[in-house]
Amino acid sequence: MWKYFGVFVNTVTVLLGGSLGLLLRSRKGRAPSGEDGLPPREELPGVMMVCLGFCTIFAAMGGLTGVEGGAQALIVVFSLAAGVLIGWALRLDDRLNRLGDRVLARFGGGGEGKRNPAEGVVTAILLFCIGSMTFLGSFESARNPAGGLELTCHTTLLIKSMLDFVSATCLTVTFGGSVLASAVFVLVFQGLLVALAAQLQPFLDRIGVLPTLSGVGSLILLAIAVNLLGLRKIKTADYLPALVLPILLCWLLA
Repeated sequence: MWKYFGVFVNTVTVLLGGSLGLLLRSRKGRAPSGEDGLPPREELPGVMMVCLGFCTIFAAMGGLTGVEGGAQALIVVFSLAAGVLIGWALRLDDRLNRLGDRVLARFGGGGEGKRNPAEGVVTAILLFCIGSMTFLGSFESARNPAGGLELTCHTTLLIKSMLDFVSATCLTVTFGGSVLASAVFVLVFQGLLVALAAQLQPFLDRIGVLPTLSGVGSLILLAIAVNLLGLRKIKTADYLPALVLPILLCWLLA
C-alpha cells in the first residue's frame, strides 16, 4: 500500500486546495484593497508557482546525482535527445493540448458571465492527470518497497501535489465546488498507473535501468521547473518518449 502514498497525498491536496478555493470564493470581493498605502499585493498563485519551480529544481538534482559516468550518462543524453525528437515529430504536446481543447469545447460555459460546473471538472482532470509529472511520478512511486514508506520514491508526486493544491484553489475560485470531484479521477487514474508500473518493476530491476530512468526523469523535471519559473515555455509532453528509450537500451545491453 505504501506504493500509493504519493497518489493518496495528491488526492488529499486536491481536496484541500478545492476547499480553500471555496473559502476564498465566498470571501471574494470583500477584502480591503490599498490599505497602508502599499502597492497591490502580488497574486499568491504566481508566488507559489515560482517557489515550487525552485523546489522542483532541488528535487531534480537528487536524481541526476545517481547517474554514473560512461554508459549510463550516454544513455541518459541519447534518450533525452532522441525522445524529444520523437515527441516533436509526433507533436505529442500539441496533440494533448488539442485533445484538452476539444473536451473543454464539449463542456462549454453556460453563457456569458456564467461557468458550467462540468467545465471545471474537465479542466481540473486534464490539468491534474495529463502531464509529464503524472507518469514520471507514478513510475517512481512504484519503486517503494513493501516493507515501509520511502519518501524518496514519491518526490515527484509530492511536488505535483503542491502544484495541484495551488491549481485546485484557483480553479475552485473560478468554477466552484465541482472541481472537488476531480479528486476521484486523480485517485483512480494515478492509482492504476502505479499498479501498472509495479507490475513492470521486477523487469526494470533486472535490466538495471533505474539510474538512467531517474536521470532522464530529472532532466524532464528541470524542464518543468523552467516553465514554472516563467523563463521559457517548454513543451514537456514532447519529452515523454525519452522515458521509454532507457528501458529499451538497457534491455538490449543486458
